[in-house]
Amino acid sequence: MAYADYKFYRGTYRGTLSEADFTRLSERASDYIDSRTDYILKRAGIPDEMSERVQKACCALADTIRGNERGGVKTSEKVGNYSVSYTAGTQRTDSQKLDDTIQLYLADLVKTVKWI
Repeated sequence: MAYADYKFYRGTYRGTLSEADFTRLSERASDYIDSRTDYILKRAGIPDEMSERVQKACCALADTIRGNERGGVKTSEKVGNYSVSYTAGTQRTDSQKLDDTIQLYLADLVKTVKWI
């Protein structure tokens, strides 16, 4: 089960993915959170004071995964009459972008071991 739902994504996080895309990608994002935190949230539960951070991490990772699927970095986005622009040819790998995203919200939980 995903760490965030579409209501949180649109209302609090203010994301722009469709509900279908978010539902699919939030599951992947939650799996990534679990793998990078050594499944501690799944095993021990989420403390109340961390709940919003975990939900935001899930939302941000869903957006990052979507950007990775499109093959570029989001350079601009417009909400009214939805418009988004991506640039191709990025110097960061997909996994580096995911790591950067999760660090923003859950740096204190992310495993410190990285395989290079």
